[in-house]
Amino acid sequence: MTRPTVLVLGDQLTRQVGPLANARPDEVRVLMVESRALLHGAAHHAQKLVLVLAAMRRFADALRRDGFEVAYHQHDDPASDDFASAVHDHLRRHGAGEVTLMTPNDHGVAEPIAAAAERAGGRLRQVANELWITDDALFDRWVEGRRTLRMEGFYREVRRATGILMEDGEPLGGRWNYDADNRARPDTEASPPPPPAFEPDARVREVIKEVEAGFPHRWGEARPFRWPVDREQALRALDVFCRERLRRFGDQQDAMRVGEPFLWHSTLSVPLNLGLLHPREVVDAALAHAEDGRRRIPTNAIEGFVRQVIGWREFVHHVYRTRGAAMHGANALQAHAPLPPAYWGEPTQLHCLGTTVGQLRRTGYAHHIQRLMVLGNVAQLVGVDPEQVLAWFTATHLDALDWVMVPNVLGMSQYADGGTMTSKPYAAGANYLHKMSDACAGCRFDPKAKHGEDACPLTGWYWAFIDRHQERFASNARMRMIVAAWRKRDAAERKRLLERAERDRAAFLAGEL
Repeated sequence: MTRPTVLVLGDQLTRQVGPLANARPDEVRVLMVESRALLHGAAHHAQKLVLVLAAMRRFADALRRDGFEVAYHQHDDPASDDFASAVHDHLRRHGAGEVTLMTPNDHGVAEPIAAAAERAGGRLRQVANELWITDDALFDRWVEGRRTLRMEGFYREVRRATGILMEDGEPLGGRWNYDADNRARPDTEASPPPPPAFEPDARVREVIKEVEAGFPHRWGEARPFRWPVDREQALRALDVFCRERLRRFGDQQDAMRVGEPFLWHSTLSVPLNLGLLHPREVVDAALAHAEDGRRRIPTNAIEGFVRQVIGWREFVHHVYRTRGAAMHGANALQAHAPLPPAYWGEPTQLHCLGTTVGQLRRTGYAHHIQRLMVLGNVAQLVGVDPEQVLAWFTATHLDALDWVMVPNVLGMSQYADGGTMTSKPYAAGANYLHKMSDACAGCRFDPKAKHGEDACPLTGWYWAFIDRHQERFASNARMRMIVAAWRKRDAAERKRLLERAERDRAAFLAGEL
């Protein structure tokens, strides 16, 4: 009898859940594919390529050590054009049979695989994706009848369903959300301990050389590479975060400091999005650490971290699952400008943007406030086409997958969906950047100046953004006061500000600012 095959995708590298959780080597074959279409079909950060290839190969090595037969197709293998061709070749080679696949997170992956299996005389059997805390039914019940989706409501539903940070049916500490306590200015005195750096072994060094030599569309630097690429390293990264950085994560989670790419953040989205860690074990580890009275973990730290995992991450997954396809092509603000050269590392006078892109180029990582309030904010203010912004985020971030980036970029960052996910656009001028980062200190522009050549372009772009969309925002409960304040300004002053903003915008889009 032909053994069934388990197809393992590059973001499902787990034996804790799914079809390999209880499988024996004599029961199944394993198929893994480095899809050339995915790897070579678009630009990717060099460290993302190293991360995914090294993690997949390390996972295959571990399976083989445990006795599994693994058919592994590297991206230069003729059978690895894409997942579908690899599955077709595999079934023809081993005889028609069944391929089991944990339901992919990204849209459009399973359908061609199923068709290829059928052409080869076999079939694709999809099983539930267990790399989540919440199942589809929980979200689908909660979302029924809702036109707009807000993370906070779903987050509370998850807390009630799981009992996480709950006591006698009420939120622990009496509050659901401590976000208001997570906005401290950057602490320039304390030096956060860095995440653990995993020295590349021979396998990873081999992949680094391969990426540097064979991926002409890569962006960013492949070295130094220090990310976890297997479960043991991922568990070590989780432990170090809980012991060394969780305590300060709360009040500093919105802060930005030049030269400190990680601050007190966990960086655990990287192994989580590969499947090396399960979100429930991440939450449980943080909770166990916080419940140890000797640790003195503030409530705003543990609640803020838990909210990122069981709130935002789960919410984004379900929004993508149910509405992600409809988000593609959305452009509620009619933004059509090209992506400025500064986003690919060309020189810019905007110190906040230039240093963030430089950090991204070196590490493949930017934390959520850098993504939202620097990278996304600037693009939104100058009216960049949201699909170009999406493509850029996907190409440049280590943890980028379609399910991650479509809701986060098109919904939250660029407001392209017109407010399905957020109650207002995340737009801000220089004052926010001056408050929450130290980047302005090294910039040629003055964040406090309202007029003149030294005034920060972000402030002018912000008011020009409000002016362009004032009819839409005038009826928005969270924006109407801003619109009213703009309309009360002297007409001559508005005209002067808008003219300067447009000159700066044209220069920035041309790579001259």
